[in-house]
This record gives sequence, structure tokens and C-alpha cells, in this order.
Amino acid sequence: MTTTTPTSLRRDREYLLWLGGDVAAGIGTEIGMFAFPLITFAVTGSTVATGVVGLVQGIGQLAGMLPGGVIADRYDRRRLRLLSSVLGALAQVVLIAVLVGGTAGVAVLAALAATDRFRASLLDSASNAMLKQLVTPEQLPTAVSVNQGRDAAIALGSGPTGGALLALHLAVPALTQLVGNLVSVLCTLLMRGDYRPRTVGAPSTRLLADLREGARWILSQPVRMQISAAAALVNLGANGALLSVTLMLAADGVPALRIGLLTTAFALSLLIGSAVAPRVVAAVPTGALMVLELTLIALITAIIPALPGFWWIVGAYALLGIGLAPLNAATMGFFTHITPVEMQGRAGAFSGLLSMGLMPLAPALAGFGLEAWGAGVTLGMFAGVCAGGALVVVLGGQARRIPASGAWDSYAVRTHLVSPGQSEPSVQASSVPADPGTSDQMSS
Repeated sequence: MTTTTPTSLRRDREYLLWLGGDVAAGIGTEIGMFAFPLITFAVTGSTVATGVVGLVQGIGQLAGMLPGGVIADRYDRRRLRLLSSVLGALAQVVLIAVLVGGTAGVAVLAALAATDRFRASLLDSASNAMLKQLVTPEQLPTAVSVNQGRDAAIALGSGPTGGALLALHLAVPALTQLVGNLVSVLCTLLMRGDYRPRTVGAPSTRLLADLREGARWILSQPVRMQISAAAALVNLGANGALLSVTLMLAADGVPALRIGLLTTAFALSLLIGSAVAPRVVAAVPTGALMVLELTLIALITAIIPALPGFWWIVGAYALLGIGLAPLNAATMGFFTHITPVEMQGRAGAFSGLLSMGLMPLAPALAGFGLEAWGAGVTLGMFAGVCAGGALVVVLGGQARRIPASGAWDSYAVRTHLVSPGQSEPSVQASSVPADPGTSDQMSS
């Protein structure tokens, strides 16, 4: 029997095209996500209205998750990614038109935000699901860490860039997002691999049957349910806290460019964390890593209102991000490793729905809380929610006991998360379709 050495990720054309398209789309998306609440606040002048638009946007995102997971397991993922980029570009054209034409209002912005988030959650999981078809199991921790570093590097400049673009015109961030989607279209068209989720000749199934099968599979795994519950609380608390700080500073008249420095500090710490993530994930048990990082997020969120000035808040953002990259690399890598070929899209969709199910409440609570209670009480509330996420992991037996990455496979077999030999090596996408990959993430 002969073995072949996998192509280095740095020389793998197909992987680089996939990554390049994701980077381009990600740059536009990060700038747009930073700028959109500030655009809404500039148009409406109200933190409550900004929160309502964010709530509707989040509902749109949740609505697309389950059907998105199903179609990612049924249809060619490359074509789904291409469709997502095209529709994303069209959404930005409409946003640019209403901002330039002066017709943007709460209802219009909410409708556009919800529609675009629905598009992203319905179709973008297909791109994530392609990763395991592009890399071998040995390359997976590195590829996930590269994704973390990529996201951090993009976020590093998205805040100041978004703030500077807003100073030119409210529509310029949307123009940047349009360009990013068009570059993603080009990169996806140049990819040549086979990204169908099922092997040729696999029996056809009904859509609802696929959905029920995915639900049963997710509900049968206590560890996934525990981590999703913790992620739901942390995503609500952390995102609510970050938006609260952004709106608090905007209401105080702090320029958008300066507010963007918070994102830069957060992203820089994520980038540092991404560089050490493979070693941390290999050395520190995943369960312990979750407890430590979630507790840190809760503590920092609680003290932000007492900090004496803007640059202290910048330092707090840096501390928030330093452990998040290893945490995401660990949780995402673990679930990508144990999830079988035919379940990746649905697993990501169900887990994402559970872990982000509370997130639409974050902007609404932030906007209302700042106006009704003030920053101190609002951030204290979000800190308590984050602490609840850490407590879920502490009390969850399987989640707390997840080992470091080298022992994931034996742990998964021992706890019946997979059958022996299930997590077989994936093959390159240029041959037979193989395992795709999506996974859970703590999002802040």
C-alpha cells in the first residue's frame, strides 16, 4: 500500500481560492456589521430604534439556519456559496440606493438587514461545510486556526476602516461589502473541486426526513447540547455588552473612527490568540479552556462601567479577545472532527440555532437598557448572563471533561459520540466527495 503526502495548505490552489473568497467576503461583512448599527443610529437618532433593527436582523438570521443546514447536506456546496455571494452583492446595491436616495428609515433598514442575514444563514453554511473536503484530518486544527487568524486580521482593521468610510458617506461601507461579494463570486467560479455532500449513487431522501434525522442526532448528544446552551448565554451576554459599549460611546459623541479602535484592539488580541491556538488546544483540555475563557468574559464585562476612560476600555477589549481564538479553535475543531459526512450541514444548523437562539435579544436589550437603566446596570446584566454560560459548562459533565485535541478521538469513542473508525481521513475535493465541515462557535 502506498501513501501520499497531502499538499501544503500554502500551495493548495483549491484551498487558497476558497480562503481568498472567504477573506474578501469577510472584509466586506466585518466592515458592514461594524457600520450598520452606527448607520441606523445616525438615521434614527435612537438607541431603542437601533436595537429594534438589530432584533429584526437577528430573527432573519435565525430563520435561515435550519433550512440552510438541510440544503448544505443536499446540494452542491460550491453552487450554494456562489449563489450566496451573488445575492449578497444585490442586497448591498439596494442598501446603497436607499442611503444615497435618502429613503432609509427604521422599516427599510430592518427589512434589508433581516433579508440579508436570512440569505447569509441560509447559504453561507455551505462554504463552512466545504472545509473538511479541502483538508485532511491532520491539517484540520491548522486550518481552523488559520480561519481564526483570518477573522482576527480582518476585524483588526474593520472598525477604524468602517469608521473612516462612514465619515465619507453612510453608503461607503455597503460599497465595500459589495466589492467583497464580487471577489468571492470570482474565486468561487475558479474552484474546480467536487463539493457535493453525498457520494454518487447515494439514495435520495425527503427534506423533512433529513430535518428530523438531524434533530434526533443533535438531541442524542448531551455534550453538544451543553456547549450550545453555554454558547447561547455567552453570545447573548457578550454581543449585548459589546453593542452597549458601542452605542454608549456613540451617544456620548465619540467619533466612529475612534470607536473602531475597540474592534482593532479586540481583533489584535484575537490574532495573537490565533497564533498560539494550535499549541493551546493541544495542551489544555477543551472543557477547562471553556470554563476559564467564559469566566474571564463575564468578569471583564462586569468591570467595564467602572473603568476610568476610553483607553481602559480598549485594554478590556484586548483581554476579552486573547482567549477567544483558542476557545473557538477547540470547540469548532472538536465538533468538526466528530461529525460525520452526511450530517455536517444539519449539525452546524441545529447547533447554530441553539447557540445563537438568544442573540437577537442582545441589541434590543442593549438599546432599551441604555435608555432605561444606564450603562452600569445594562453591562452588569450582560455580565451575569455570561457567567451563566460558564456555569453551564461547569455543571455539564461531558462538556467539562472534553480533553485536549490529541485525545478527542478516543474520548469521542469512549463517550459514544462516534463509532470506532468513524472519523476517517477526508480526501481532497478533486476526487470523491468527502466530509464537509461546520461547527459551533462562541461569537462575540
